[in-house]
Amino acid sequence: MEAGTTDQKRRTALVTGASAGIGEAFATHLAAQGFDLVLTARRLDVLQKIAERLQAEHHVNCRVIPADLTNPESPRRIFYELARDEIEIDVLVNNAGLGLKKSLLTHDWREIAAFMEIMAVAWLHLSKLAIPSMLERGYGRIANVASLAAFAPEPPGGLYSGVKAQMVTTSRGLRQECLGTGVHITAVCPGYTHTEFHSRLGIPDLAKKMPRWMWQQPAAVVSEAWRACERNRPVVVTGRANKMFRLMLALMPYGMAEKNMPKSIADVRNRGRA
Repeated sequence: MEAGTTDQKRRTALVTGASAGIGEAFATHLAAQGFDLVLTARRLDVLQKIAERLQAEHHVNCRVIPADLTNPESPRRIFYELARDEIEIDVLVNNAGLGLKKSLLTHDWREIAAFMEIMAVAWLHLSKLAIPSMLERGYGRIANVASLAAFAPEPPGGLYSGVKAQMVTTSRGLRQECLGTGVHITAVCPGYTHTEFHSRLGIPDLAKKMPRWMWQQPAAVVSEAWRACERNRPVVVTGRANKMFRLMLALMPYGMAEKNMPKSIADVRNRGRA
């Protein structure tokens, strides 16, 4: 029997930010495990192509729900559509996210509010909507895609490390609440990964100007993340290099780590040109 099936029916996974990168890799991995899929992101055309590919390759059902998680109503609307069609979510991958190109003080507040909605609120809302029925069925898997940045000092005016740290800490608390129920919750902390993330921040060539060993492919991140979630590990830092960095950050005095952090996105761009 496939991993994504029960005696009665196939289990279903909801993946946010499924149109590229780690989200698409999660969708591909879960489809290969036999899970039906619900894919959500803003780009409907891209989602449809991914859904068609996965259905053809793995013979699973793929439902597409376009949604912008910067809209506070999106999580409720997604679950309303699922409930209407009697689709139960057994696996939730909270992957959707974005970065800010400027600092808290220089961004328009609407951009900051949208960032906080998707990074700090939407994944919690989706988890709250998904977990009760998981508990009733005695089975659930939630992978919250955080970042290695959760353990690093925040660059001046930044928000990214802070929201990722919140995701890690809150995931730990949710996992504790669900221990012994069959519902597993894991915070996934990748480092540099070959996705669209840095291109959207205006640094598309960053990977070319850094050592290859510092970067992972999305599929490698997902493979390690899913194993950790199945084992109900609270946090997984993916990749050997990232585990080493995590240990260094834990041992290094905060002030020393802070001095070695980029001071802004502009600083990262300038380092790349050096």
